[in-house]
Amino acid sequence: MPPAVEIDDLDKRILDVLQCDARISFAEISRKLGVAEATVRFRVKRLLDNGFITKFSALLDPVKVGYNVSGAILLKIDPAHLEEVCTKLTSFNETRYLFQSTGEYDIVSVVLARDMAHLSELVKKTKMLAGVKDARVSVTTRFLKFDPTIEL
Repeated sequence: MPPAVEIDDLDKRILDVLQCDARISFAEISRKLGVAEATVRFRVKRLLDNGFITKFSALLDPVKVGYNVSGAILLKIDPAHLEEVCTKLTSFNETRYLFQSTGEYDIVSVVLARDMAHLSELVKKTKMLAGVKDARVSVTTRFLKFDPTIEL
């Protein structure tokens, strides 16, 4: 369902700036874009209020903060338990991304773990959820790309 509020070119330019540096001041955004600081403040507030911006955060290097293993858990779920399983998986601290998908697997859970033992515990905990029919695990071996920005 499309958002009730449309965004224009200025909103998109503000979003592009914020995606590159969420710590940038409204004054600096106004200088970069050549618009009044009050306009930037109003636009950012409106973008927040309407859910275009969901939060501001710092991107961390998982390895440097102790998460040395990442992987994908592909799950087949009994349809009667789908929402319950999704709710439980989103509550796991290790879950970074959770996707419902079409095809052979219903859910793809991308996780971070401290080490292989931690990943093994997480996989066991996941497989024990009521409604999980099958789980396949792929451990990542190399980090190739991570880009949380969206081209506007």
